[in-house]
Amino acid sequence: MRKPSSISQLQLASFKTKEPDMVIDQSVYCCDGYTLPPQLQNPFRLSFTAALICVNGVLSVDVNQRNLTAVRGDIVIVQSGSIIESLWSSPDWDAIAMAFPDTNEDWMFNRQAEELGSWLVHRSIPLLLHQDEDRLQRYLSFYYQASGFYKESVAGLRDEIVRGFLSISVASFLSNPQMSIGGKPSSRAESRNEEAFLRFMDDLQLYASRERSVQFYADRQCISAKHFSKLIRQASGKLPMEHIRQRVIIEAKTLLRTTDMTIREVADALHFPNDSYFCRYFKSDTGLSPSEYRQS
Repeated sequence: MRKPSSISQLQLASFKTKEPDMVIDQSVYCCDGYTLPPQLQNPFRLSFTAALICVNGVLSVDVNQRNLTAVRGDIVIVQSGSIIESLWSSPDWDAIAMAFPDTNEDWMFNRQAEELGSWLVHRSIPLLLHQDEDRLQRYLSFYYQASGFYKESVAGLRDEIVRGFLSISVASFLSNPQMSIGGKPSSRAESRNEEAFLRFMDDLQLYASRERSVQFYADRQCISAKHFSKLIRQASGKLPMEHIRQRVIIEAKTLLRTTDMTIREVADALHFPNDSYFCRYFKSDTGLSPSEYRQS
């Protein structure tokens, strides 16, 4: 199927999609009949926030070291900057998809953030929500009505229709009690160690490419490295350095598989002192040199 050039500008080249049903300024997209390749194994970074409403089939996706499985009625929300490590969809997978860059997120999310809990501000953590069959059917009817109004309206009014549709959609999604964060049931009152862990994951998404010391991340939360390590281990079962290393390796894999950067350029981008040290670091975790991984 033909891909609009504007979709590829949002780096949606990994997805098969059709002409979007509703668009704002060539940057916000909504479409139904959204399909995916059966399997994606190369990690890639999202440059937009995506919401997928599963209509049929099964989707399994690893996002920022967390696995989500979505079936009919499920809604997956993954924010910009996340790394999709792997993806699998059943042959009958079908969804309504929405995509928008950071510049369009604020007016949709910030309005509800204070009331909906701290989890909303943790952009590294994907959200998984579920709608029962009655709620799904009502939402599908709402989508098709909004899409019909969009197509019948003059160009000057279409942006407002899309904004209204997305605002109602987000409010509906986030008011759903059947919600989980990163595949786990959510609580709006996070414990101290859980909140510290979520903030750590957000910081890793921002800084892992250049900061690999536990002290740096502890300083970000204004606590000692020892106490920080204790909180992270209580929340996740792993020490901070394990999470840091995992994220650095994922960043490296993404650059090796999705760019034509040389090994030295990848090492520089990840702030390693030299490419030899980077190669040892990478091989000790994966069993492959960066060149071998790129060619595998």
